[in-house]
Amino acid sequence: MSATGWAQAASIDDVLERMATIEADLPRDDGVATFNRMYFQVTKLVDRAIDQDRFGAGPFLGRLDVHFANLFFAAYADDLAGNPVNQAWAPLFDHRNRPRTHPLQFALAGMNAHICHDLPSAVVLTCRELSVEPIDGGPEHVDFSTTNSVLEEAQEEIKGWFSTGAVARLDEIGGRLDDGFALFGIHVARAAAWEVSQMLWDLSDNPKLERMFRSNLGRGVGLASRGILI
Repeated sequence: MSATGWAQAASIDDVLERMATIEADLPRDDGVATFNRMYFQVTKLVDRAIDQDRFGAGPFLGRLDVHFANLFFAAYADDLAGNPVNQAWAPLFDHRNRPRTHPLQFALAGMNAHICHDLPSAVVLTCRELSVEPIDGGPEHVDFSTTNSVLEEAQEEIKGWFSTGAVARLDEIGGRLDDGFALFGIHVARAAAWEVSQMLWDLSDNPKLERMFRSNLGRGVGLASRGILI
């Protein structure tokens, strides 16, 4: 697929197809491939939960998943085209082949960029598309929070990918993998992302302040990812 072909997916099936293509195109030990592999599994679980009617706010979660994934694909397309990747994603793409980096570090750096930077924008895009507001306690917020239980279901399986052979023995000694997942605090990160989406929503009438806020957010998330990859 060409670089421009990554710009927009239209459905979750389309999202999954593009993730499968990334999986096939990149070496297995590539840092971006490591994140994509984890994200692929999580997206399949969310898609299954939508099919099981575990969410009540109509199309909100499905559309959020598509907008969310498209922000990752946009970063991937920029890198594929040789264009600068945004500040939040730059550490992962810049250091994707860094030696002596644990795969979990790549996964966490991707999670940090995607949840802390992309998720608020995806919430705003979805709310605008569906003409709803990101209100605490509203149906959309309930579904957003319910997704945490789906992510919990994936956590042990995903962690298992990083804890085999010698890595598993190191984990038994030092607990690095458990500590890494606990340190990231995915529930806390997603709750913060919802709050940031509300800030972005409120700033939509002030483009200058919104641009400044987004720039500072990207820079801060990027710094955190660089720390994760050290």
